[in-house]
Amino acid sequence: MTTTPHTQQQLDEILTTGLAWLYDTVQPDNAHASHHGIVLHHPEANRWYGFCPAGARNLPVVSVDVTKVEYKLDNAGDSIPANPLEPGELRALADELRRRGLDVDNTWNGHPGKTGSVGIVRPAHPTLIAAVDRYRRGCTEHPQRSVFCDCEAWRAESARIIHPPRRPAVSVS
Repeated sequence: MTTTPHTQQQLDEILTTGLAWLYDTVQPDNAHASHHGIVLHHPEANRWYGFCPAGARNLPVVSVDVTKVEYKLDNAGDSIPANPLEPGELRALADELRRRGLDVDNTWNGHPGKTGSVGIVRPAHPTLIAAVDRYRRGCTEHPQRSVFCDCEAWRAESARIIHPPRRPAVSVS
């Protein structure tokens, strides 16, 4: 990802927002959150960043993905990303997380792939972990449906999760 001051500022905002959600946002005790967490988009860089509260070893993971992947054929005729993560992009993300005071446990994937992940040692906020545990428990009104329930109570519990504020440069999904 070629970085300009504008795209770097947006990435800084994305990381600040996502990390604040992982570590500083108190979640209601009657809400559930998917272990997948949230995604913040960085359209100018053709990237999205994921903030997963309970990923590898049940610890947080910050991921970077190419939003709109283009493909080409390699010499063997296999389809590969034509616009993968750049060399060093995953390392730069891990370094930035370290600069922000987080211990990085591991990284995986990255160039020449379309996705990369950084495992973080510090657990997410306890109320967010509790919300993920409630999600994994599944619907209490319809236990046979587990996390795939679509009843009003299950949707209401999901709707109570507190997401980061939406800003023009950062979109949440």
